[in-house]
Amino acid sequence: MGTALPTISISIAGFNLKVVVMKNFFKRLFGYGIVFFGFFACVGDDDFKIPVIHWEEPQVEVNTDIATVLAMYRGFEPKRIETGPDSQLPMFLEAYVVSSDESGNIYKSLVIQDAPENPTAGVAVSTHSTNLYTRFEPGRKVYLRVDGLYVGAVAGLPSIGILDGNEVGRIDVFDFEKRIFRSQEFHEISPDIIDIPQALTKTNLNTLIQLQDVQFPEELAGILHYGNLTNTFGVNRPVEDCNENRIILRTSGFSNFKNLQLPEGNGTLTAVLSVFGNDVQLLIRDPRDVQFLGERCSP
Repeated sequence: MGTALPTISISIAGFNLKVVVMKNFFKRLFGYGIVFFGFFACVGDDDFKIPVIHWEEPQVEVNTDIATVLAMYRGFEPKRIETGPDSQLPMFLEAYVVSSDESGNIYKSLVIQDAPENPTAGVAVSTHSTNLYTRFEPGRKVYLRVDGLYVGAVAGLPSIGILDGNEVGRIDVFDFEKRIFRSQEFHEISPDIIDIPQALTKTNLNTLIQLQDVQFPEELAGILHYGNLTNTFGVNRPVEDCNENRIILRTSGFSNFKNLQLPEGNGTLTAVLSVFGNDVQLLIRDPRDVQFLGERCSP
């Protein structure tokens, strides 16, 4: 049932007539017409462009780097990051993002390295912040204030965070937002091209690497999936080269691509090099990091 239009009663020659008041109706119709005409008059070529948002480059003084911070950790308990007992200067490092949490395969972690190509060091920043990819996408330069935080290892992985007992814990969202600054600079990250034996040496941890001429084993390719279909446990899938060397590809049970079948071909694999305990792992950002389109080899 529609809303009844207002009426007025008019008496003419003894007859009572009800007249529908249309004033407001025509006023609305006229207003809608102006908006409609104005919108399409401004966008006559169907080119709906996203507005460009500008922001100022953060004014910070970079006075340390990832390698210097990592060197503070001696392999025991996490080490507090500070310039010295008498210094009040904030410590900032600059780095480039190589991770993405968009697919859910990397969670509550921002992995950064010290250069967009040929990096010398990388580190995982442990945080409770999520949807990091919306502001800190791969290739984005960032500035991170690290004084007062702790550097250590989480299951063997070099990490920066807070002190949680005797381990490195996650930085809370409020503190993280105060410490990280997004630069205007963006660079395409050039992954280091290495082979599986080099990856297993752990010298490139927390950096973007690429393996070439690799594949999933024949008994898995085209049969199994990246993850389990029936639960949310993480899954390890072996990746091999043509010389029978193998490394683990780790897929989270919460990733949005875990139901995809493992590709059957051979090709390149781009990933963040990580470790859990004694297991060196590859973490892909999404399935586009796996380009197995060539013909398989026989190890």
